[in-house]
Amino acid sequence: MEKKKFNLSKFILLIGIGISISPIILYWFIHGDYDRYIWIINGPFPFNSFGGGPFQLLMYGGLLITGVVLIAVSLIVKRKRLN
Repeated sequence: MEKKKFNLSKFILLIGIGISISPIILYWFIHGDYDRYIWIINGPFPFNSFGGGPFQLLMYGGLLITGVVLIAVSLIVKRKRLN
């Protein structure tokens, strides 16, 4: 029986894609239903900041940048392994 080899570049790529897509899913979750939106922004910190534009921009931008960086790192790791 052959052992499966752990592929770090694919793992980092999947994490990067997931984090890059997460702002869309998070926006849908927060703003999908008005009652849920009110419930979330009436919660404790940091949830009460989800209603403000600057916090949302920082959060979504941070997630997107982190995802893009992880995708770039996975491509670098893959290229280094091939050489």
